Amino acid sequence: MTLADATSAVRVLLVDDEPLIRSGFQFILATAEGIEVVGEAADGAAAIEFVRAHRADVILMDVRMPGVAGPEATAAIVSQSSARVLAMTSIDTEDQLLRMLEAGASGYLLKDESPSRIIDAIRRTAIGDTVVSSASAAQLVQRVVSDQGGASRRDAAARVATLTERELDVARGVASGATNEEIGLGLHIAAGTVKTHLEQVFHKLGVRRRVQVGVILERAGLGPDDV
Repeated sequence: MTLADATSAVRVLLVDDEPLIRSGFQFILATAEGIEVVGEAADGAAAIEFVRAHRADVILMDVRMPGVAGPEATAAIVSQSSARVLAMTSIDTEDQLLRMLEAGASGYLLKDESPSRIIDAIRRTAIGDTVVSSASAAQLVQRVVSDQGGASRRDAAARVATLTERELDVARGVASGATNEEIGLGLHIAAGTVKTHLEQVFHKLGVRRRVQVGVILERAGLGPDDV
């Protein structure tokens, strides 16, 4: 969905193995203007099959499920559709959170976020924004990255080293959560030029989503104070 499509209802698929969790999200989204829940799935395999048969704009995807878990389902879905995945996680799932981001999730939220925050995140995800949770969840990502092995950190550093100085500036802006327009203002370049640089950043880092840029930079040792 693009900004031009923003007036149409955002089609949402709920994926969670807990019926009560799905019911809770159904209740939250039932009265949300411009959002339509088009289906539910109890596991990743069912989510993949749903997306093959029906259109969904945003998928609220549980991270940890029996059978096909969130990361595997996310990778399959983003490779075969234009749907965007918003990972829904809890404090004890940090071991798989990074895998969700690497698989192509557009962002993540904690399951106990406020209803207004969840609704806003769905709308923003639908138009291509990167959505991340509260400061506590951001700290989870930093902790997960710090726990990765040395080979993983060296690989990230090698990828970042291929960026030009301007591409690295753009990557840092993306990692801080800035939009293309905000990055352009800060670097005194047009938003279109930022987009061109960002395409090269995606290619060189081997990622598909803005949130993944931040993960790679974090792995390479460029933490919040550096971006």
